[in-house]
Amino acid sequence: MIEKSSVLFIVFTLQVHSNDWPTYRHDNRRSGVTTEQLQTELKEAWTYKSPTPPQTAWSGPAKWDAFSGNKDLQSMRNFDPAFFVTSVDDDVYFGSSVDNAVHCLDADTGKERWIFFTDSAVRFPPTAVNGRLYFGSDDGHAYCIDAKSATELWRYRPLLDKRHTPSNGKLISLWPCRTGVLVQDSHAYFAASMLPWEKSYLCAVDFMTGKPVGEGCFQTEQSGVTLQGALLASTDSLYVPQGRAAPLVYEKSTGKSRGSIPNAGGTYCLLTEEDQLISGPQNQKEKDQVLRVADGTRRSHLLTFRGTNRMLVNKQFAYLHQGENLTALDRVSYVDLQDEKRQLLAKQAAIAKQLKGRKNDQTLKSQHSETGSRIQMLTTSLPKCFKWKIPCGHPIGFAMGGNTLYVGGDGIVMAFNASNGKKQWSAKVDGKAYGLAISNGRLLVSTDKGHIHCFQ
Repeated sequence: MIEKSSVLFIVFTLQVHSNDWPTYRHDNRRSGVTTEQLQTELKEAWTYKSPTPPQTAWSGPAKWDAFSGNKDLQSMRNFDPAFFVTSVDDDVYFGSSVDNAVHCLDADTGKERWIFFTDSAVRFPPTAVNGRLYFGSDDGHAYCIDAKSATELWRYRPLLDKRHTPSNGKLISLWPCRTGVLVQDSHAYFAASMLPWEKSYLCAVDFMTGKPVGEGCFQTEQSGVTLQGALLASTDSLYVPQGRAAPLVYEKSTGKSRGSIPNAGGTYCLLTEEDQLISGPQNQKEKDQVLRVADGTRRSHLLTFRGTNRMLVNKQFAYLHQGENLTALDRVSYVDLQDEKRQLLAKQAAIAKQLKGRKNDQTLKSQHSETGSRIQMLTTSLPKCFKWKIPCGHPIGFAMGGNTLYVGGDGIVMAFNASNGKKQWSAKVDGKAYGLAISNGRLLVSTDKGHIHCFQ
């Protein structure tokens, strides 16, 4: 259902740098960041309204944990609360968990161009590459279709077992594809997985043929895992969320395991250009909202941010919510300072241990004092990495276009100047704005009501 806003549009002949939004959260690192700079004042052009809100794969967490005494537990598997979109040129695409289909909308009017049906829910938007769309379904298949005609080009599932189970009033495969399909270097990557006591399958197929044949292609069996949530990729690694277990790392060329990310969990993950993985906590028992930062290459914990569960990262800064404030953090400097401080604290502890047996060793005393002074200086410098802080309701979705930070909230979407935090624009939306996409002069906002709002 489409509602067209009564807005008069005046067309100016401006040179606007525009970009597509070809995959979930823009790129394979799931950054949510594009170079496209939208105009400051946006008007609602149309709204797509699904008759039924999204049917999430998993229900939310319990209201409270009596054993731990914690309330407001975090969801570890909330990867499909809205119809997230991708967009190329004048087309907008999304997958539906309601009618088991991929939809294509006219980006100018919101009217439906075509629908492609699968046999079960489609939980992530399709990835658009060279006129083709790639996506997975709860029916256990990964698909490739033509982006203009919706003609099926190939479908693939990694096993012959056709067992199904009931879910949300429909049947799904015991091996649904709930990772989306990531396309990189002429390969399409995805997983078929749900139950840890059944084998799971991590696949890399030729993106033209859909077959696991050729250099860099594989189909590997995984045991004791639940591969779900959008895949992420660096140059040589795949990162696979699990939800209520730690994210896993695989060699991208072979599918061989590289281990897991410690102290991490959930399906909300993003990967920085330095291969630092930002993700949720390892369980629901944390008393505060938490995001953790790990070195993805070494698979070691780096930082913990408390009081937040959403973050956006570009080359230099991280934007996050803590308390009642939205904050810009010079993350590169902050990580470097914290890393040095952590090393010095370990050095100081080692010197203190030596001093227990050598209390009169002046050299050790001097080293201990100098190390302490440096630690104090670093501690004083850390707050200076926070460049601005403004009052703001808790964000549910983030995106960045050029120098503008877009924040989705409950019933609202806002725009802030990323340099100084000054609020530039806001508009009402129906529901919680989980999904934000910026493409070709438009801001597309997806909510948990099943609505897609287009501002331009």
